[in-house]
Amino acid sequence: MAAFKKTLTRAYSKSTAVTTPDTSYWKKLEFPVTVKEFTAINYVDVSPVDPHYIAVTSGPKIDVYHKEATQVWRTITRFQRIAYGGKFKHDGQLLLAGSEEGQVKLFNYKQKQLLRIFKGHHGPTHRVDFIQSSPQIVTFSDDKTAILWDMSDESQICTLTGHTDFVRAGIASPASENIILSGSYDHTVKLWDTRTASCVLTVDHGAPVESLVCFPSGGVFVSAGGCEVKVWDAIAGQLLAKLSQHHKTVTCLAFASDKKRLLSGSLDRHVKIYDVETYSVVHTLDYPAPVLSMAVAPGDSTLAVGMISAGCGLMSFQHRRDAETSAPVLSKRKASNIRNVASEDFVIMADDQVVTHTRREVMAKYDRMLCKFEYSRALDIVMSSYIAHKRPSISVGVLQELIRRGGIRTAVAGREVKTLLPLLNFLIKYIRHPGYKQVLIDVVNVVIDVYGDTLDENPALVRQFTRLKDEVAAEVRLSREHVSLMGAIQIFLTASNPERAPTTTSIQQLTATSSVCNSDVHKALHPSSSAKSAAAVVVDVS
Repeated sequence: MAAFKKTLTRAYSKSTAVTTPDTSYWKKLEFPVTVKEFTAINYVDVSPVDPHYIAVTSGPKIDVYHKEATQVWRTITRFQRIAYGGKFKHDGQLLLAGSEEGQVKLFNYKQKQLLRIFKGHHGPTHRVDFIQSSPQIVTFSDDKTAILWDMSDESQICTLTGHTDFVRAGIASPASENIILSGSYDHTVKLWDTRTASCVLTVDHGAPVESLVCFPSGGVFVSAGGCEVKVWDAIAGQLLAKLSQHHKTVTCLAFASDKKRLLSGSLDRHVKIYDVETYSVVHTLDYPAPVLSMAVAPGDSTLAVGMISAGCGLMSFQHRRDAETSAPVLSKRKASNIRNVASEDFVIMADDQVVTHTRREVMAKYDRMLCKFEYSRALDIVMSSYIAHKRPSISVGVLQELIRRGGIRTAVAGREVKTLLPLLNFLIKYIRHPGYKQVLIDVVNVVIDVYGDTLDENPALVRQFTRLKDEVAAEVRLSREHVSLMGAIQIFLTASNPERAPTTTSIQQLTATSSVCNSDVHKALHPSSSAKSAAAVVVDVS
């Protein structure tokens, strides 16, 4: 006996996201390890030297996490109030942080020793940084100033004044020990020369500046604030690129892939990854809460993201594992189980004889009903809520098979209102679908033919048939508009090429045909229509 041929349920192709090397690269990050804190994560930094400890500043403390174990290795608690902006020194030996009381503290975090306290700011100090190749630090405060300090004796070298609002972003230039960048809530980014304690460049970001990063050459820097990320020429002060990929405030910036990728985190719970050559988005990472800060370990081995959720902080760690360490290594042959069935990790030897098990093909429920010629039950199955709404192509395929077999009238007839309403709802929802309407119009004809003379018995059916009539009428109106548009296009084509002979039907004929079809549709969907008038509803509106 020949095998039963499955019902053809053709699904129309959908546009899928293009897989790029960046997409594959960033999807290799492991499932995030999430740690809950009592307050928001205001800053995250990664040590530039191995083993790349991660400093998480939250509340009145700084937790230093071990990158591999994702556990707290050291906790710095020498703060009276909230700590801000914990930053590692370039050699990874020291840790610097600001505070809400304005003091800046320098730690030997490995021994949890407080080495220096820098006093001079009159407002909270949110950002701090080390000066490369120099025993100096720079701090940025809500008192609208930035101060350059000498680490050896805690003395102030110079004070940079010029901003008119809180200074919440700032970095030292990686290319020169005399250049400082500061970003303020007065919407400006200023470039300072510490030799003269003067501002040499000012650019207007257009929104309160939340974060700054600078390329290693020092000639280009990036500012974030509002919903935009802007790239600036540090020499000419010109805007090189404007990135508007977020719909809420951008809170943090970071470099990755050896400065070839730029990351931006936002309150819209997304982290966008850009190619620094074209500044186009190459990948997007989604997070469960608004992003406040982030850091990337060298080699993109770890992505640490700080968030805020319902007043509490969430810390997300995602690690990248090498293929050699993530794949299990089978050092010896595993034994089969007690039933002599080889498990998934069983190693097959050369002299083993493998007996394959033939699995019986599982038939769908509607196919089983069609095989038994139970057409009404098959229709009930494909009109269930899940299949009709999630996979309508299956429902249409079964309806088409019923029409081919001549069993559509049998499946539709003899139904109560409760079992007929799902079919009517499906027809109303998808009768205008370009891929389904040819089949569904035939089904509508049968439904009208069977139930057209009994509509007065139930008001619910009258409402559903009225909605169906409105949908068909709307499709006919749309088709007539398309025909008129085709005629107008044909006129332009004929006028541009007089020698071209017309190859389409005249507009008058098409309009007359549409009018007749429209009249027939209204007659066919009238509650008192007969079987003879119902046949006129077959209108090609494609």
